[in-house]
Parts: sequence; C-alpha cells; structure tokens
Amino acid sequence: MGLRGHKTAVVSSGLAVRFLVALMGSTHVAFPSRWVRGIVIPAEGGQDGHATCANASYERTDLARRLTIQAKGVTSETRIVLYANEQRSRSFVVDKVVGLIDVERALIQPLPAQFRGGERERLLGLFVESSYIALIANPFWVLELPSQNNVLDVFALQVSERRPGEFDSRLRLPSSVLEATPVMSAGATK
Repeated sequence: MGLRGHKTAVVSSGLAVRFLVALMGSTHVAFPSRWVRGIVIPAEGGQDGHATCANASYERTDLARRLTIQAKGVTSETRIVLYANEQRSRSFVVDKVVGLIDVERALIQPLPAQFRGGERERLLGLFVESSYIALIANPFWVLELPSQNNVLDVFALQVSERRPGEFDSRLRLPSSVLEATPVMSAGATK
C-alpha cells in the first residue's frame, strides 16, 4: 500500500535520498526508506520479541536505548518499524512516524566536529527541515552489519528522471496506519 498525498520532488541536482522520519523521545531520526519493510501498531508486534509481517520475522531491538534516547513510552502514536535488507532484519519502536521526505543529497550535512565518539558510527549526518532537525541513523549500524563507505550514496534516488505526476513506488508500507501520513520534500523545487 502506498502513502496518500505523495508528491513528486523535482530536485535541482537530480539526486536525493528518501527517508522515513520518526520521533524517538524528542529527537527526529531519519532512516533511509529503502530498507523499511513495514510499519505496524504495537498490538501487531508480537509478544515474543519478534514482529511478523508478510511471512517474515523481525527481531525486536531497543533502538532508542542503543541511540541513548529517552523514549516516551507506548501511546496511540507509537509504531513498530520493520527494517531489513537481504542479510538481516530488525524491528524497533518509535514514538511517532512523522512521514517520508526526499532530501536533496547536497542538503545532507555531516555531524559537527564535536561528535567524535561512537555517535559517528551510529549517525551519518543530519538535515534541516522547516520545523525540525533530523539525525540520520546509519542503516548498517541499525541492522548490526559491518558499515560501508559512502553509505548514503547506496540509497540515492535519481528523482529528476521522473515525469510530472509520476512517483517512486519502491516503498510499499502494508499497514493502513500510514494512510494519512504526509510526504514532504526538502530541497530546491521547480
């Protein structure tokens, strides 16, 4: 199932990265959306530490704790993100799903110099949206895989090749929970 209200982003450089932005505590965290396999409500998450969707099992990880973020606890907006690639899968709780956003590659900033420790392994950088700053989680770290160089280039989309009215349908979220989730675009538009 796609998301309602998806708009085609026309990006000046032609390269963008699509992120799923979520709130964890008071922190906006962005995940490259190509590895998002679904979003479910906590009741669909399973009690045994595994979430199951479309005959695939996702081991639960406490990503907020791993990122040293104080989560708010379960509310009506709490969701479980199912995240996977061909090698590994995980599920993790977020306090709220903000939506999908296409961010022009040139607008993604590296972490400031004061970040010198383990956060450089966990976070790839950040981007500024009109109402928040989002930290970009390293998807390889999230899935506990060996990291790679130029990680965001692996997730870059060639959005300038789309025709008006055409949208990228690679991200299909099976949960009806996201029907009203907005899709945003950051970067230069024409």
